[in-house]
Amino acid sequence: MIDEALRKRLVAFLQPLYQDLDGVSRFDEIERVAAIARRLYTPSSNETHAFELLLLFHGLGKWIEKIGNRSRAVLVTGLSDDELRALAGSIRRLDAPSSDGERALAAAIVIDSAGVRGLAERLSRARREGSSVMDVVRDALADAIVPEWMPEAGRKWLAVRYEARREMCRGILREMAFEDFG
Repeated sequence: MIDEALRKRLVAFLQPLYQDLDGVSRFDEIERVAAIARRLYTPSSNETHAFELLLLFHGLGKWIEKIGNRSRAVLVTGLSDDELRALAGSIRRLDAPSSDGERALAAAIVIDSAGVRGLAERLSRARREGSSVMDVVRDALADAIVPEWMPEAGRKWLAVRYEARREMCRGILREMAFEDFG
């Protein structure tokens, strides 16, 4: 586990990095995905530290691979360069995860975006991206992929989220066809 003092330093360092240009923080997304991953996987005591780091840093993508960014992270957080290099490798593998911790996090990312909340986010971005509500609904109904590396518990959770999303899409389609009023 990460001790509380280190966790506070890491959060203080990471929160500004998860700030979008419009001032909205994405850190709540990181914490939400981490909570899902923790439900899917309980690391052994010697894996806990690396897993918790992965959960905190995963949203930075390739940012940690850059030498200047990694050096700054070493100075501010007290983590070693070797730890951050290993972390960068794990983040890089999230599309094809190889360890149980990586699979749990990758599954959590998929699960987080698969349900009703994920659909709501897609709908909120649709106008800005030039898509209609129907485009989003069609895409959401067609998108129900379950990656082969998905852990069994993740498969079950993902199926529940996909079904909730499909039900919401069916409701939208009923309203658009005026089938919601007798």
